[in-house]
Amino acid sequence: MKFRDYFNNDFETGENHYLPSLRTRYYRCRNEEAKEAVMQVIKEEKGEVKAVIEQHNEIFFHAPQYTSTITVISTRYSETAIDIKITTYKLLPLGLGKKIIERLYKRFDEILPFKGVSLYKG
Repeated sequence: MKFRDYFNNDFETGENHYLPSLRTRYYRCRNEEAKEAVMQVIKEEKGEVKAVIEQHNEIFFHAPQYTSTITVISTRYSETAIDIKITTYKLLPLGLGKKIIERLYKRFDEILPFKGVSLYKG
C-alpha cells in the first residue's frame, strides 16, 4: 500500500489494480444470484440501499461508516464479476476503505462459488 493510501477516503477495485486484494473478483453464478448475495451482505453491514441502477448493474448503499457502489456484471451466462467502490467518512482513515473492501470480498467468497481474481487483464 502506498503512503498516500493511508490518508485516502476513496478506494475502488479494478482489473489491473496495483494491490492484489483490490482486484476484480469473479464468481461462478448468474447475475441474479450475485445481486441477491450483495443484498444479503448489505443487510449484514447494516446498510441501507439508496439506489439500484439496472442500466449500469450498480447497487448504491449507505452504511454507518461509509457509502459504497457495487457493480455486478455478467461476463458469461454463469460467470459474474463484482467491483466495489468505497468512500469512508474518517478524517484519518488509515486504509479503512481497503479493509472494508477486503471484508466484503471475504464475505462474497463465503456466499458465492469463487472462480478467480482479475481473469481478463487487458
